[in-house]
Amino acid sequence: MVQKTASLAEPAVRRKPGSGRLLVFFGVFGLILAVAVTAGVLPRLHRGRALAAAEIEVEKKAPVVKATPARLAAAMDGVELPGDLVALVEAPIFARADGFVKRRLVDLGYTVKSGQLMAELETPELDQQITQTRATLSQSKSTLNEMQAALNLSRANLNLAKVTLDRWKRLTDAGIFSRQEGDEKEAALAVAEADTQRVEASLATARETVRANEANVRRLEELKQFASVTAPFDGIVTSRTTDIGSLINAGNGGPSKEMFRVAQIDVVRIFVNVPQSYVSLIHPGEMAELHVQELPGKVFSAEVTSIANALDPNSRAMLVICRVDNPRHLLYPGMYSQVKFPTPKATRALVIPGDALTLGKSGTRVAVVGPDHIVHFRTIAIGQDLGAELEVAAGLSAGELVVSNPTDAIRDGVAVELRSGSGQ
Repeated sequence: MVQKTASLAEPAVRRKPGSGRLLVFFGVFGLILAVAVTAGVLPRLHRGRALAAAEIEVEKKAPVVKATPARLAAAMDGVELPGDLVALVEAPIFARADGFVKRRLVDLGYTVKSGQLMAELETPELDQQITQTRATLSQSKSTLNEMQAALNLSRANLNLAKVTLDRWKRLTDAGIFSRQEGDEKEAALAVAEADTQRVEASLATARETVRANEANVRRLEELKQFASVTAPFDGIVTSRTTDIGSLINAGNGGPSKEMFRVAQIDVVRIFVNVPQSYVSLIHPGEMAELHVQELPGKVFSAEVTSIANALDPNSRAMLVICRVDNPRHLLYPGMYSQVKFPTPKATRALVIPGDALTLGKSGTRVAVVGPDHIVHFRTIAIGQDLGAELEVAAGLSAGELVVSNPTDAIRDGVAVELRSGSGQ
């Protein structure tokens, strides 16, 4: 009996097959995971400490900068500046009458003379208006003739009333007729005079109406002449935006559009913005040289015709206009050109690298490194932008070291270390 009880309890404490191997597996996996985490975290912590120490070391060191001395450019016998070529005279051509393009006689690039026909418009609405105003004029003239006849009749009645009154006065004074009858004839004369005055006023109104209608007819007939679009001056057609059948609106506002553009390029003008430092060297009447990249070796003589006599507050430059004869039409409006102005004596400009300039609320400044390697920011005036270099008009002396590409670490009063190859 005891042996049977023991055999029944034995399955309750027996372990499942393979459970020991599973525990061993998880134990080994946990050990490997701990080793991996320790191996990854410790080097990272070590690198973080090293990086923090390096940052502290860098902060303690003075910033390393590249400094370039401000230098005097080579002496110049003239100053060369960019300019924009424009036509001597250029005008857009708009229609003066509404209609459709019936004929187009010129195209882009055509040479036209003053008064030459460029296009013809078909103006059906304007033609109807002219017909209507002519009919109105004819009607007003007929009314004027009627008023003239009415005036003649009124004057005849007035004369009859005067003669009748004179006769009745003599007969009334002789006692043949009563005074009442004489008064009636005087009243009839007054009525005839008033009627004549009325007809004369109506006749004057009719004459004014005829004159107004005649003026309206003349206005529309003159407007009809604008159906022929002509060239305003001798020149070349540089633009054409309409073709046969296009709807044209009069004027240059609203939906209307430019039909043609004519430019006179036998003589062209050059607009040059001269920096403040060179303004005193350029005077009207002087000659300059014009160069165009597309025409190498070709030099055009340009005359300074006018100067704006005022500087642009944004660029500190003054507009100078030159004039160039262009009989062969080698120069075109819109070309980019270079204009060389002669100077009365050799001048040397102070130049610095273009990347040394900083812009901010304090204006245009550069970071200057003194002999003690201390940075001081200096406000300067720019003369001319030469691209990679800048001309300095004021605020800097030759030989002073300016920092190229100053970073946020470069502040006023900061000590810096000059990079090898700098100006010192």
